[in-house]
Amino acid sequence: MNEERSVRFSMGGMTFEYDEYKNQINKKKHGISFKSAARIFFDYDRIEFYDDSHSCDEDRYNTIGDTSAGLIYSQGVGMLIGNVDQCIGKVNEIIFVVYTERVQVEEDGSKTDVTRLISARMATDFERGLYYGKN
Repeated sequence: MNEERSVRFSMGGMTFEYDEYKNQINKKKHGISFKSAARIFFDYDRIEFYDDSHSCDEDRYNTIGDTSAGLIYSQGVGMLIGNVDQCIGKVNEIIFVVYTERVQVEEDGSKTDVTRLISARMATDFERGLYYGKN
């Protein structure tokens, strides 16, 4: 990944990264930013699959989850974890995200687990059925 285009952010104790150029393409094509998509990692009911067909160079995973998991309610008002942007129509949409896991070695020698977001889109009807246990 081109380091000049790499964006890293933390949310809810997790560290994420993505390629900003791919993020812009994803927003135009699917209407979802990677920062918004990261909220599904806080959905404890999400479904994850190993992506065997796209894991030649690195292990890739697909996950289906609810974006409302990234909301915190305080006194009846919902706030997004990490104050991320809202690029999808409804707060609790079921989306499909492709990602990989990496370990970043910091200058001091410490290691940070990083979730690299590759793609995000609205879940298909079939995928929504999987999420809700209908398939």
